[in-house]
Amino acid sequence: MKRLLPIVEGDGDLKAVPVLLRRLLERHGLYEVELLHPQKRGELPKVSANFDNYFRMAIKENAAILWVLDFDCDFCRCPFEEAEKLYRRAQVIRAGWPFKMAFLSLEFESLFLAEKQAATAVLKLPANTVFPGNPEVTPRDAKGWLSEAQPKGFAYKPTVHQDKIAARLDLDTLRAVSSDFRHMEKALLQLVESALP
Repeated sequence: MKRLLPIVEGDGDLKAVPVLLRRLLERHGLYEVELLHPQKRGELPKVSANFDNYFRMAIKENAAILWVLDFDCDFCRCPFEEAEKLYRRAQVIRAGWPFKMAFLSLEFESLFLAEKQAATAVLKLPANTVFPGNPEVTPRDAKGWLSEAQPKGFAYKPTVHQDKIAARLDLDTLRAVSSDFRHMEKALLQLVESALP
């Protein structure tokens, strides 16, 4: 059985990312993958500062690594350039290790704004809620947007809602509208092909 280690940013991601990855694996008929419990490593500035240690700890799991990370920091300019920097550092530590970065242009919740049916159902948003036209560009604070869109007295909480919405996302719709989702799916499939037994 192939082994895959997700590395994530926050507490809500610890449950939501595996939910989404399992759904993708199932959609592609990939049942021979053992999805390990994610490691939480924080935001990109922290990851950049501590990447070498984090990567060394991750490879001890003897698994391919999919790092799912928000790309919403103040110095974030180009996700491809940031990913390349991290790939180069990983190569120095352990050349050829199966490892992919999956940056989400703003944050994981931007996926929920791209596929509004799941968020509307879980959060009980008003039927006439107008969602952002390009959630990979704006709003920067998708979590805040989801809270403000709810009726008064309700708020979006990642540790309560994130995995529930991820479980309901329409994967075909998301694939059609979100380049971030397509990138994450492609990274996952490439890793499974090269994953360690």
